[in-house]
Formats: sequence, C-alpha cells, structure tokens
Amino acid sequence: MPATKDEIAAAFGELVLRYDFRRASVDDVARTLHISKQTIYEHFRSKKDLYRYSVELWAREQRARVESLLTEKSALGRIAEATAIAFADARRGLAANPRVGTTEPPEIVAEVNAQVFGPMVRDLIVQGNETGELQVEDSEMTAAFVVAIGIEAVRMMRDDPSSRPEETALAAVRRLVAGVVK
Repeated sequence: MPATKDEIAAAFGELVLRYDFRRASVDDVARTLHISKQTIYEHFRSKKDLYRYSVELWAREQRARVESLLTEKSALGRIAEATAIAFADARRGLAANPRVGTTEPPEIVAEVNAQVFGPMVRDLIVQGNETGELQVEDSEMTAAFVVAIGIEAVRMMRDDPSSRPEETALAAVRRLVAGVVK
C-alpha cells in the first residue's frame, strides 16, 4: 500500500531533524518508506512544499497538544500558559536537535506558525473579549504580533542556547494583550 501524504511528510520531518533541511532529500524519504519518488511527487510539487506540509503537520499536532495541556481559566492565563508551553517545548527541541532552524527556509516556519498558532491565540483573545476580560481591538493583528514575539524568542534561543528570552517575551505578550507587566 502506498504511503499517505501525512506519512511522507512525517518521514521527511524526521529526516530534517536528523540531517537538516539541505541534506534531507526526497530520495531519502523514498528509501525510508520503500516508495518511488513519483509517489512523493504525486503529493508534493517540490522539496519545499514537502517541508511546508511537514511543518504544518507538526504544528497542528503541537497545537492540539498545547491546547490539551491548558488549565488556566482566564483568557490571558491561557495565552500565557500556551506561550510558556511552546517556549519550553522549543527549548527541549533545540537541545535535542541543535541544528534545527539553521538550514530550513525560515519563511516557511514563520508562515506555518502564523497559520496554526496565530488562530489559536486569536481565538483566546476573542474569548477574552467576549467575557470582558480583554479589550483588544484587532484580535487578528494582536495574534500576529504574539506569534512574531514567539518566533523571535525561539530564534534567540537557537542562536544563543544560554540566552533566556522566554520571560521577556512572555512579559511582552502580556503587555500587548492586556497591558499587564507581570
């Protein structure tokens, strides 16, 4: 039975983690799954498309995991908790795979984060607005800024593993969403 689109993307994601984006190849995926390159290209036009889908698959799974871990009752608390979980996961992932993010197309990661985590943050902001807890005028734009803050903090972690941008980023997210300093 031929591999599914998700199986192909998951296999490629594993290869990127192991070897990095430049060294992982479509040939490697075909060998790993015992399928032809043609099967892969029936699902994906290019290696970049395969990578984009692989990141999307990971991000959707990660979002579901983060949402399942949220325990805070307030919208601001849930946003802060989701952000903290994401930072902790990023720190663990970077420790396990220090090359991650050094050769991958950064625009794809940013785009996927905006498409997957942006809506989660936007939904939490909307919930906070509906309950009167938050007064955010543009939930879409605010969510985009929250995602950008997160991406920059993770980039800082990757570039300097001894840095600790999480607290500063979390404080910035709180100020942005609710005007809260701590």
